[in-house]
Amino acid sequence: MILDILENGKNYVSLNDRFAEAFAFLAEKNFEELPDGRYEIDGEDLFAVVMSYTTRPVTEVEWEAHQKYLDIQYLARGKEIIGWAPLNQLTLSRPYSEEKDIAFFKDPQIWTAVNMGENYFAIFYPEDAHQPCCIYDEPANVKKVVIKVKLL
Repeated sequence: MILDILENGKNYVSLNDRFAEAFAFLAEKNFEELPDGRYEIDGEDLFAVVMSYTTRPVTEVEWEAHQKYLDIQYLARGKEIIGWAPLNQLTLSRPYSEEKDIAFFKDPQIWTAVNMGENYFAIFYPEDAHQPCCIYDEPANVKKVVIKVKLL
């Protein structure tokens, strides 16, 4: 798991061949003007999902992890907590769906709160279970972009 602000995205492009395009997409778009939905960057290998929502209590949000894609989760507006825990310390609650590239897990005993503010991004690899969309200090209206990066 990586946490930083968008202006430092250039520091991570060497970690994955697709990161340069992903961070360029994040830097070039005005997400307040972009409707929610899916946006192709490089077909199924690299795409963005733009979403708007209100954060929820941590007790109402499931833990998740992916196998085929890693996530770059970028907050364009608002603030939230994303829970993080090593995947190997969680117990499966709903099996992996290959079609949706997601599995769900029971709450871990030990986890870390990743505090996200505007212009922050977090990168979650397949070994990173995460619990997005959680209230930071009060419910917030969030505009988030999740870049799905197919693993090489």
